[in-house]
Amino acid sequence: MTLIVVTKELRGKAMEYRAPKLLITCPHGKEERAIEEVMNILLLQDINAKCELTPYPGVVLVYTKLSSRSAFLKIKNSPTSYIFRVVPLDVCVETSLENIVEASLKLARCKVHKNVRFHVDCIRRGRYVSSSVLVERTVGKEIVEKLGGIVDLKKPDYIVRIEVIGVISCISILKPDEIIVKRAKPR
Repeated sequence: MTLIVVTKELRGKAMEYRAPKLLITCPHGKEERAIEEVMNILLLQDINAKCELTPYPGVVLVYTKLSSRSAFLKIKNSPTSYIFRVVPLDVCVETSLENIVEASLKLARCKVHKNVRFHVDCIRRGRYVSSSVLVERTVGKEIVEKLGGIVDLKKPDYIVRIEVIGVISCISILKPDEIIVKRAKPR
């Protein structure tokens, strides 16, 4: 699912902004090294792949023509030294609680239904929403009420992952094994 996100900054420039496919975290100050690792892995499949530093230390967005799951698997199966976490992203929206809830419900309709166990996990960077807990509770409540899902924090079938990165929020519906945490070994 590729969505085009037009943020306030980009609206005035009449530019299309393709949604990132991956979010990578790394040690503070090692972003350039993490980008080198990602590019070495992805450029073999997509010569136009690119990474973008965010205003938040240790957070990098990855843009590629590959699907988010395909790019995720390539990085998961490659040795890396600077990458902590890799999260595949399904959709990005302009940050607001309403936009996040609407996009989360749209994505969840495909996988979360009556008696499917899930939980919502939100990581907030910036102050565009008041709190991660508010986002988690609001999205979770809507999924329970509208789709019949069951909240299970210990053994969910799916995780609704929300990454708030300033003006954009990226949302994914993931199986528990689709978020990888690598042990970074800085050289």
